[in-house]
Parts: sequence; C-alpha cells; structure tokens
Amino acid sequence: MKNGFRILKKSLTKVLYNLALIGTFLLGIGSLLSFTALFNFNRKNGEHLAISIDGFQQRLQTFLSQLLDFNFNSVIEYSKNPNVLDGFLNSYQVLGISLASVILLGSMIGFLVILSPVKLRKRFHQFLDYFEGLPDLLFIFIINMLNIYLLKEFNFKIFPMYGFGSSQPVAFPVIVTSFLPAILYSLYLIKCMEEEEQAHYVHLGYSKGLSRVYLYVVYILRNILPILSLKFRVILYMLLSNLILVEHMYHYEKTLTNQILDQVFMGEHVLPLIYGISFLILPVIIFEFLLKLVIKETVIRKRGEFQL
Repeated sequence: MKNGFRILKKSLTKVLYNLALIGTFLLGIGSLLSFTALFNFNRKNGEHLAISIDGFQQRLQTFLSQLLDFNFNSVIEYSKNPNVLDGFLNSYQVLGISLASVILLGSMIGFLVILSPVKLRKRFHQFLDYFEGLPDLLFIFIINMLNIYLLKEFNFKIFPMYGFGSSQPVAFPVIVTSFLPAILYSLYLIKCMEEEEQAHYVHLGYSKGLSRVYLYVVYILRNILPILSLKFRVILYMLLSNLILVEHMYHYEKTLTNQILDQVFMGEHVLPLIYGISFLILPVIIFEFLLKLVIKETVIRKRGEFQL
C-alpha cells in the first residue's frame, strides 16, 4: 500500500512538474511577444516614452486566443513544410557533428592532461582555464579575424564562413559551436578524474600492477559517468545556444533557428513559432532523457565499488 502511494505521489509530481514547465514555456513566449506593446512609441515631440498596460494586455490576450487554435493537423502540416524539414536537418547536422566533436576532442584533451606528469598537468590546466572564461562572441570574432587575415595576406581560406543560396558551410559553425564546450567538458572530466584518483580502489589497482591508462579508462571513467552525465546536460544546452548564435549572426537561410527568429519578428500567428521552438528543443530533451536512462541502467554499482 505504501509503495503504491509512493509511486502515485512520484507520478503526480512528475506530471505537475511537466505541466509547470509547459506553462512557463508558453508564458515566456507570450511575455516576449507582448513586451514591445508595453511601451507607447506614438508620442509627440518632446513627450517622454509612456508605458501602456492596455497594449500589453491586448497583445497577451491575442497570444492566448491564438493558442486555442491548436490542433494536431496544424502540427502535421507544419512538419510537412519542406523549408522546415530542410532547416531542421541543416541545424541538427551541425549540432550532431558538434556534439561528436565535443565528446572526442574533450575526452582527448582530458586524458592527455590527466595522464601527464603532475607539473606538466598543472601547466596544461592553467592554459585551459584561460579558455573557460572566454566569451562566445569574442571567440567567434577571433576566428573570423584569423580567417580574414589569412585570406588577405596569403590568399588562403581555412573554411568558408558564409553560404550562398541553399548551400550552408559546416566546418565553421561546427568549430565555433563546439570548441568552447569541448574545453569546458575536458576541464570537468579532469576535475572528476582528479577527485576519483584519490579513491582506495585506485591505489589498490596500482599495488596490483595495473597501468594508469587501464585504471583511468576502465575503472575511473566508468565510475564518474553518473556525475559526468549531469554536467553533460549543460554542454548540450550550451551547444544549442551557440548554434542559435552562429546561425543568426551569419544568417544561414535554410536553418530552423532563423525560421524561428523570422516568426518572432514577422510572424502573424504564434503557433508556427511554438512548433519551431519545440522542433528545435525536443530532440535535445529526448537525447538528455535517453542519456540519463542509459547511465542509470548500465552504471548500477556505486562509484568506487567495481571489483578489481
């Protein structure tokens, strides 16, 4: 009876939590679209900018009334739009390659640093710390200027930055989107491994003659996966925000992010905007859930309790 009550309570909590997320999501979109109506720009010369509560309420009521037009047929029609499908594929091609690059590059940097001698490890760590606080826009500017300088001085272009027509560059958005998240991922990997290498089973492994590479790859990495997966959620949304930034700055035409922004500024109905945002975020949420499920099912033992 108690177990049934706990399951019911847990299920009800999850339902209420998800409903609260959906509510805040819709409220955020409505507030964003209605924000400009809060100010009355039709003022005479010499008059101060006035705040119009009525305009804000009217815009918000329009938003809520348009939400009532929702039906599943409109979702299907939106998904069948060739521009939406092409934009989704282009955006997630860059996001998928960026995610793979973060895992590969971050893991390589992390293991290279952690397997280095202690003095060299500290220098590597200090060098990586400089990139941790580097703003995304500054990094984009540096890459942009480097590409322009090489093209101007040596007539050498590392990669195309701009697309023409339906073509869209891949290398530039992937590098800009994934570099800083890869550094952040490698730093957190190093931090987790440095904490875990103080565990008793690591010293026991050394006493049994196991190599450092074997201990770190087979045991330590497996033990830190649950904690590492929590940080990886931040990496996912950092990649998504970088993707939106790059695709908007360089205005790649056939991308889902720019279609969403067009709906924000020029859209006549709110539902295409909500569908576009949902199409952009939903795969990331599903991937995050699957990652959490895989870690939960495969890493059963507690950290540090694997048999040597």
